[in-house]
Amino acid sequence: MASDRTPSRLRERRLQAGLTQTELAARAGVSRQLVAAVESGRNVPAVGAALRLARALTTSAEDLFSPLAAAVVPALGKPLPDGAVVRVARVDDQLVAAELADHGAAGAAWASADGVVENGKLRLFPGAIPAGLVLAGCDPALGIAEAALQARGPSRLLALSASTGAALAALARGTLHGCVVHGPEDAFPRPPLPVIRLHLARWQVGLATPRTHPPSSLEALLEGEIVQRESGAASQQALERAAARAGLRMRPGQRADGHLDAARSAALLGCAALTTESAARAFDLRFDPLEEHRVEVWLDRRWSQYPATEALANLLASRAFTTRVAGFGGYDLAECGTRVGTARAGSLNA
Repeated sequence: MASDRTPSRLRERRLQAGLTQTELAARAGVSRQLVAAVESGRNVPAVGAALRLARALTTSAEDLFSPLAAAVVPALGKPLPDGAVVRVARVDDQLVAAELADHGAAGAAWASADGVVENGKLRLFPGAIPAGLVLAGCDPALGIAEAALQARGPSRLLALSASTGAALAALARGTLHGCVVHGPEDAFPRPPLPVIRLHLARWQVGLATPRTHPPSSLEALLEGEIVQRESGAASQQALERAAARAGLRMRPGQRADGHLDAARSAALLGCAALTTESAARAFDLRFDPLEEHRVEVWLDRRWSQYPATEALANLLASRAFTTRVAGFGGYDLAECGTRVGTARAGSLNA
């Protein structure tokens, strides 16, 4: 049991369950005042009350009231350096974090962070609640979903940029709630654990080149300089299949972190880059397709009852989301949000 004035995980777990203090108190058979006092660290519940609170939140008293761990686990496996400003959430009993891209300066303004890593430990910023759904993948449309759910508290989305291979590895380690994967119909990845599968889109991966360059055959592009992706990326595997079909051996090239980064590199360096049609359009690049890929969101089934899971599924099935994504071009969004194997868009329980 926690010592006096030691904050518990009660507020965090309550928010993840989508409950108010009054609703939790009613479920547990305690007073709302007790819930408020425990959440603020002003009170430690008796054993009986602690057990009832834990049962109401479908967890254990040890999970709720053991001392809060200051250690943080990298969501994508890459060590977090001291001084890194990070975004944080909880996956099961782990605090997981990911460093802000470009130290939070990737856009026109500072990105919002939840904390900072100091001496290998996490220091949360005031008001930060490590809640929400942690999803990793390479689709830039995740940024639209993240913005739409930003003010949803425990139903917010932390969208992390990662290749399909890296996202699947993190899902298998248990440091994500879900991931975005893509691939061709005959070489689609397999989930490492039981998942809820939501259809997101279809898109094409291929080679983008500046329009100032004369058009080239695919074989000529494959023999030239190409900004590529890491080996675990589904688009990189598509490139290697295309080279094999042409009887060519891929030469090592500069690596990009994502589809937008690859397209940006093609525009700046004046060379070919492996990316998606939508990313090529964003930088007004010529696009030569290699493969059409199906894109899905996979969510670990253990989190099927999280409010954040339901919020994401409903968002993907909404016109508000698909209209915004369609505006960038290059997406086939028919049946977006539909659970794979069912006909009910946005349903997690069909």
